[in-house]
Amino acid sequence: MKYRNIMNISLQQIQIFLKCCRYLNFSRVAEEYNFTPSMISKTIKSLEDLLGIPLFVRKYHRLDLTPAGRELEKGWESICQTLVETVTRAYDIQEQLSARLRIGILETTRFCADYITMKLEGNLSESIMKNIQWERRDMHHLPQALEDGQVDLIITWSGEIPYLDARISSWKKIFDSPDAVFIPRGHPLFDKPLTSLAECRPYPFITLSPASYPHYYEYLETLCNGYGFSPLLSTLCGSTDSARYNLSMGKGIYVAPSLLCADWETEDIHKRELQGEAQSGLIVAWKKGTLTPVMEQIISLIAS
Repeated sequence: MKYRNIMNISLQQIQIFLKCCRYLNFSRVAEEYNFTPSMISKTIKSLEDLLGIPLFVRKYHRLDLTPAGRELEKGWESICQTLVETVTRAYDIQEQLSARLRIGILETTRFCADYITMKLEGNLSESIMKNIQWERRDMHHLPQALEDGQVDLIITWSGEIPYLDARISSWKKIFDSPDAVFIPRGHPLFDKPLTSLAECRPYPFITLSPASYPHYYEYLETLCNGYGFSPLLSTLCGSTDSARYNLSMGKGIYVAPSLLCADWETEDIHKRELQGEAQSGLIVAWKKGTLTPVMEQIISLIAS
């Protein structure tokens, strides 16, 4: 039978194929899945073998969809959307999620969760608090979750504002935060007071991948440029959790808003706030046209 192998196609293969259609670059897809580019390439090759048709024309640093691949992209996007919609409806029925308010929050710091909870407790009714469903996610995945309708509100870093503005989302600032340098034990600056970011010029920085987190890299570069230098990079990380791990391993220093990463400071990681720097902070964001009275009440409380 001509199509006898199609039932062997996995959902992960379809997801990776659609990401390849979106980025047209194996390396960018690999960063998003925390795979190697060769694993992504092998996945696509396996899919092509199962189907018996070429899906991409491989060029230097770029992919081009074949006509057959373009047809599959259109069909499989609708299949994935249908899958998401039906599963969402099933969860709504099983857990009555339609009555719940889903709030996405940064997963790499307890401070943000504790701060928001403190603002809400005692000011919201017990029934509303019980209906809040908290979802902890990586920083850059929060705006995508909001865009996809997986959450109703997100609490995230203000560096994501350009991403949100480009996707018809609204936001409100919760607080500003001074920038800070996080320095691991064993680093020459570990036990020294830091009066200016200029003192960090000779040392390598840990940064989030520019491909996955372009706004963080712009933030770091703009901050360093203000002191007359470009940052020397030691490690590109695919997630904020990875950045925290590499920081704990002494792979370099890390710049972040002081309050957002307050609980990153330990006896092995010193935090040095940069006086006069407050370029970022914490925001609450939502999709335009989705505000309910309860959402408005929560936004008013946490942004006051």
